[in-house]
Amino acid sequence: MGDIPSRPLDEIRRVIQKSNERSAEGSQKYVVWENRALRTDYEFIKCPCADDCWCRRNACPGHYRLKEINFEAFLETYLKLWIPPKARERIKEAVLEGTPFGGRQRNAIKPLQWLQANWSNILGKVREYNKCGLCDSPVPAVAQVSNLYEGKMWSQLFYDSLVPFDTRSRGRIKRAGYPDPTRDFLAMNRELFRDLRKLSDAHGLGVSGVRQLDSPCAVVPQWWEPPGGQPLSRVVDKIFYSPD
Repeated sequence: MGDIPSRPLDEIRRVIQKSNERSAEGSQKYVVWENRALRTDYEFIKCPCADDCWCRRNACPGHYRLKEINFEAFLETYLKLWIPPKARERIKEAVLEGTPFGGRQRNAIKPLQWLQANWSNILGKVREYNKCGLCDSPVPAVAQVSNLYEGKMWSQLFYDSLVPFDTRSRGRIKRAGYPDPTRDFLAMNRELFRDLRKLSDAHGLGVSGVRQLDSPCAVVPQWWEPPGGQPLSRVVDKIFYSPD
């Protein structure tokens, strides 16, 4: 069993806030692009779940879902969220034009090329999936993830339901008692969200309270505040992720 339910809420809030502070100050500015992506790429839909779903029983107002955007827009956001500034243009050229790239981020290229080739079909399936990570239904049944860049791609597609990982957070996730995401990405996500529900039950948070554990606007008050709160993948990710 993982350790999320046993952690004090104040500790979780401090860890997440520290992650946001370091991200806002770092060169990649992840949390800045996260805030922009929520304005441009996602919509907050009214909760469609039946009354017996965990999320509905815990006052869920709605879920985040990817808008009907084109692949090029998705790729631009992917580059901003997950790729260091100096490599972004070269990764873009490698994906769109097939330009050779042998840098550290090369494992992002094949998954993104596959996504481009299948964009219409995948986008349709993403938009049909109207659940969130706290729902009783299974997490999205995506392909097995073999590397962190592929995991980030699927998380961006299902921003409210799938948690990404990097090298450091993978180690922290495993030490906290959760499955290795490179071996079973879906099992890791199922167990992380199971324990997020337990944390909510223990403290009476409800869905909105869980989302409010992550509050980037507390770090930079002038940022746009998402009306639905933070996507659930952001909450869980930042418990384990801290920018360099």
